[in-house]
Amino acid sequence: MFYISTTTDSFDLMPRYRRYYLAGHPVFVTLVTQGRKPWLADEVSVQILLASMRSVKAIYRYRHLAHVVLPDHFHWLFKPDDAVHVSKIIAAVKREVTWRFKAVAGLPGSWWQNRFYDHIVRDQDDFARHLDYIHFNPVKHGIARNPGAYAHSSFHEWRMRGAYPEAWGASEPPSIRGMDLD
Repeated sequence: MFYISTTTDSFDLMPRYRRYYLAGHPVFVTLVTQGRKPWLADEVSVQILLASMRSVKAIYRYRHLAHVVLPDHFHWLFKPDDAVHVSKIIAAVKREVTWRFKAVAGLPGSWWQNRFYDHIVRDQDDFARHLDYIHFNPVKHGIARNPGAYAHSSFHEWRMRGAYPEAWGASEPPSIRGMDLD
């Protein structure tokens, strides 16, 4: 798994995070916009994010499993080919989005919070729980009445695969009660 080290040097007052990943295990991550500014709220920004993820996939191979993009953050479930590349994948996506967004919007600035939340998916039950969390997130945040009414998510793909019945997500699934990963 991973642990968080809070050791600091006298010249460095920020904690140092050590992340450990397991080969062959998917990773759930949450990335948040700087100051929770809702710049991911429009279609162009969402498409920039998704294009950036595809672009980075050519450099650091991974399998994209699920995602949801909300105005001020996104959740992503992926399985890297090489566990040591998880932080590199995330940094590359953040960098690629920043470059593309600055080119389109022409605005300088910091677009992402420095850190990110991550969780190694341990087993099939843990995978299903995080998949449900991702797909229910727009409902949790009051953006959609149900997961099927929200376009910026992999929910529709998973429903086509048979993972979700038609009425899934009308209320909070028991599998995610108590989870707060935002």
